[in-house]
Amino acid sequence: MSEYVIGGWTQNLTVEPPVTFSYSIYGMITNFIALTSGTPDYPGWSVAATPAPKVSGKVLWAYGGLGGTPTGTPFNQTDIEAIISATTSQDWAGVDVDNESEMNIDNVINMMSSLKKSDRETSYTFIAGWDYNHPESEPGATINREVKAIADSGACDRFCLMCYGDAMWPLSDITANVGPAIDRTIAHAGDPKKVILALTPAGLNSENLAYFLDQVTSKGIGGLFIWEFSTLQAADLQTIQDALAIS
Repeated sequence: MSEYVIGGWTQNLTVEPPVTFSYSIYGMITNFIALTSGTPDYPGWSVAATPAPKVSGKVLWAYGGLGGTPTGTPFNQTDIEAIISATTSQDWAGVDVDNESEMNIDNVINMMSSLKKSDRETSYTFIAGWDYNHPESEPGATINREVKAIADSGACDRFCLMCYGDAMWPLSDITANVGPAIDRTIAHAGDPKKVILALTPAGLNSENLAYFLDQVTSKGIGGLFIWEFSTLQAADLQTIQDALAIS
């Protein structure tokens, strides 16, 4: 059995993950008022009304993502209870919190703690680039403070580092930021296996994929997740599986 896990995100409920995935995350629930994809004016699918897809591995849903609205959520205990109810009633294995909208971290922690009491898994996904690696200025100081607070709560199973933008970063940015972001998160979390590196198939090539895989194995972190995994080339999936001894 491999010491690493692979998984990732998709925005399509009909997409099935590779059988080698330990975690599949369906999203993105960006309408925080009604817990749907889309926006309050143009809502999409509802996590509270959608059973978790019956696929291999553990299946989570993503609370957040680019364009999540409004900012500052979860606002209160009512919001937290709605998240817990949606998760447990529809048999989701847990929630991935993708914070790209200045969430209320105290309530995120309260929500994660409640999910753990319901035997659900939790993860926290954030952009781990230049800002994160420079906590002497904002928004880096806030990002680090929030990650550490979540880690100190003991309620988060994994920290997923988004080390990409619309496409993979230039290699110079990758080499400058990925390793330090991993080291910083290990220091916050206290356990390298709680740290997951994440990439996107957009702009992926043999060189940057090899660099990411080397960071996973050389630092002994938890594994690698893929954004929009249905667009990952079969050859790249095989390279990942071979490097991480996953079959």
